[in-house]
Order: sequence, then C-alpha cells, then structure tokens
Amino acid sequence: MTVKDVLEILEKFAPSELQMSFDNSGFCIGDECLEVTGIMLCTDVTPRVVDEASAKGCNLIISHHPVIFSGIRTLCSAKDRMRYAVVSELIKRGIAQISMHTNVDICKGGTNDTVAAMLGLGEIEGEGEPLRTGILSGEYTLAEFAAFVADKLSDETVRYVGDPTRKIRKVAVSTGAGGRDSELIYRLQDEGIDVLVTAEVKHNVALEADYSGVAIVETTHYSSERCIADIIGGVLGKYNIDYHKSETEGNPYRRA
Repeated sequence: MTVKDVLEILEKFAPSELQMSFDNSGFCIGDECLEVTGIMLCTDVTPRVVDEASAKGCNLIISHHPVIFSGIRTLCSAKDRMRYAVVSELIKRGIAQISMHTNVDICKGGTNDTVAAMLGLGEIEGEGEPLRTGILSGEYTLAEFAAFVADKLSDETVRYVGDPTRKIRKVAVSTGAGGRDSELIYRLQDEGIDVLVTAEVKHNVALEADYSGVAIVETTHYSSERCIADIIGGVLGKYNIDYHKSETEGNPYRRA
C-alpha cells in the first residue's frame, strides 16, 4: 500500500473539497508513491512525534493540523524553529505526512460529531458546516456542565463565561479555534443556544458572549480535537490497516 492509496481511503471519509478556504488539508510532505511500512496518528506533528514514528517503523504520519498551513518564503532554523525541525527531519528520514484538518471537522463522523456524542447531545443538527448543535440529555447548571465537559474531554484547564447557576439545555460544539469570531455569538443567540463549547476564545468574544447571554465553555484546542486519532484509526480499521496512535504528544497547557 502506498501513501496515495491511504490518502484515497481517507478522502472517501472526508473529501478534501469539504475543507475551509484557509486550510491546507491533504498530502503535504513526501513521496506519494512511497510504500507504507507503518502509520502514526496524531493531532500535531512535533519533533517528538517524528522521533516516535521513526522508532516504531512508521514512514507515514497522519495528523489533524497541517505542518505547512500557508505559503512560506523561508524555511530555516532562525525562524519557525519547530516547523524547520519537523520538515527537515521528515524529509531526512523519508517520512511522508498527510493532514486531515477542517474536512474532518466538518464531515459526518468527524471531530464535531465525535465531541457532540462524547457530551451526550441528542437531536444533532449542522451537518455540512464546522458547527454542531444539540440538546443535553440531563439537567445541568453552567458550572456543572463545564465540569462535565472537563471530565469528558480529560481537560483540567476548562473555564467558562457566564452565570454559573444558569440552566443549560441547548449546546453548540465547534472543535478547535471556534472562539475567535463575535459573529458566531450573534448567530447562536438568534438560534437560542445556551452555551458554546469551543477553544481559543478571544477576549472581545468572551465579553460579547457575556453581554449577549450566550455562555461559553472553553477547552484547550488540543483536548477538543485529540479524538482525531480515534476517528482516523476507525477509518483505517475498516480496511484492516494497522496503525499506531502517538504516545508522546499531549496538551501543552497545564493547570496552575
């Protein structure tokens, strides 16, 4: 099986056409005709993950986030040091790299659907866009729901915006950096959403949400998308393709 063969399997699950306009999903680094000896799954390609892949005989890394996100003018150790280290080591060791990013956020069974399921949401809506909404099966205050999210996503750094005693029923999930745009808050307010579960919430968005009555439960970017390894592993498993899930990556944030 070649890298190209693996990519074709992945694209059946999450076609590249689904990715958002700013994204760079798909085959990124290496030789698409390379015979695959092993596959490593991860959220982010770091130097540790490259070392781990090499040690385990994996010459293909499938990540969520792209190593090269946009056009680059230079690639040197003086700038973007981690990207230089990753790209140079991937090439040196003959390891190919594929990213399955916003196309997997959006597709059916992708990260948004997976996190919504982890939170026990019912009546899921929003297929075909980078957002899912649903109804909680139990009764929670905002403070209780934030603790519930922290437990389900194994994220000890979860925090929230809003009245802790507020009753929560209707939930929106946007994995990754969904907290950067106030326009989303206005939309959720119009749709009667009680709380948004997302990451990377900008200060002005938090203020707008607090004023508008849309609560936010903020996770870390990593914990909202770490399910990618299980998702891609499930896709590969249907074709009896073996893989390793990275044991060296993790959440870069720690609780104070």
